[in-house]
Amino acid sequence: MQASQNQLLINPRYLALLLAVMVAIMPFSTDIYLSSVPEMATSLHAPIYQVERSLSSFMFGVALGQLLGGAISDIKGRKVIAMIGLSVYLLSAIAIVFINSASELLFWRWIQALGGGMATVTVGATVRDFFQGNEAAKMFATIGIITLAAPLAAPMLGTALAALGGWRIIFIFLFVYALMVLMCVWRFMPQVKIDFQPLDSRVFHKIKQNFSVVFHEPEALGFMFLQTAAFAAMFVFLTESSFVYMNIYGLSAHQYSWAFAANIITMMLFNRITAYRLRTTPARNILLSGVFLQLSCNLLLTMVVWSMNRPPFFLLLTLIMFSIGSQGLIGSNTQACFMSYFRKIGGSANAVLGTMQFLIAAMVGWLTTLLHNGSLHVMPTMMLISTSCGAILLWTLSRTAWQEKYR
Repeated sequence: MQASQNQLLINPRYLALLLAVMVAIMPFSTDIYLSSVPEMATSLHAPIYQVERSLSSFMFGVALGQLLGGAISDIKGRKVIAMIGLSVYLLSAIAIVFINSASELLFWRWIQALGGGMATVTVGATVRDFFQGNEAAKMFATIGIITLAAPLAAPMLGTALAALGGWRIIFIFLFVYALMVLMCVWRFMPQVKIDFQPLDSRVFHKIKQNFSVVFHEPEALGFMFLQTAAFAAMFVFLTESSFVYMNIYGLSAHQYSWAFAANIITMMLFNRITAYRLRTTPARNILLSGVFLQLSCNLLLTMVVWSMNRPPFFLLLTLIMFSIGSQGLIGSNTQACFMSYFRKIGGSANAVLGTMQFLIAAMVGWLTTLLHNGSLHVMPTMMLISTSCGAILLWTLSRTAWQEKYR
């Protein structure tokens, strides 16, 4: 086992692959059943917006799971927290197979996300344990490139699985995948040596101190809020995409999967551009191009929808492709910039980042379902508002980062 762990440490590609298959639990969990949302609503005798809320319910669970998992991993170690989280995820996935109502779906998706959040928050902390600066950004970009295979394949895989055995078989697949990830984590995941402590009042006081350190670093918070806002914009699309593409534009489940895949292919392209540019360009500079691209696309998308009511699908798809694809320029670079401020409390810092990201996205997604009125206007408007707020907060809190040497 030690030899295997050393191999992972010596070759960052092995470590990136291991962490990527863990991170892929998130896009698999959210994207794999999107094309089955109408079928699930019929099966559970619920309005479609209630099933759409299962995405927000999942994000609320991820937020809490990341908050707990990240903080405790600084004390108990990354590996043990990842394994506990994956175990909770496994049990919840099986429970979802037997549900009979939308309320049960919301509850078990929340529990499933709690475990998934505890597991995946250890990824960013593990990268921070072993890499710094642009090297950390390269690792995040590499993980992102590998992980993007999941959202690329997830809708198509979900459609195929549902065609074979209905939507419930999708969650059986998630159980099997998480079980395989758990085995890989147990066998190969490395971790730095940690001074283990009992979970008493002193530990929780330490956790509180760590979180306080994060929130007292305003320059870092600008990067956090940007990533949160950019993710929220993407989550608005995830929440409304099946309705917009399938109900308004009449796409079939298979056509929806291909349209969704176009976003991921664009994101993969920008991820590759990020990895290439990081050889010579600071992560914070690449990040700015992503912010400009997403803001421009969301602005144009909103103007087109409000002026034309129902624009040609090709135009809508193109603008969404580049808006969602810009995450390839934003995600890894924002995370690297944020994490660079927290050398000794990577788990707590990553927990705050992940918690805020998923909590705000869940709230924005839930608000989007409340505003759902059967029109096309809600989705682009909410996407634009999210990105605009992120850009404003980045400029307000972190603009001095471009005036100082990158840490």
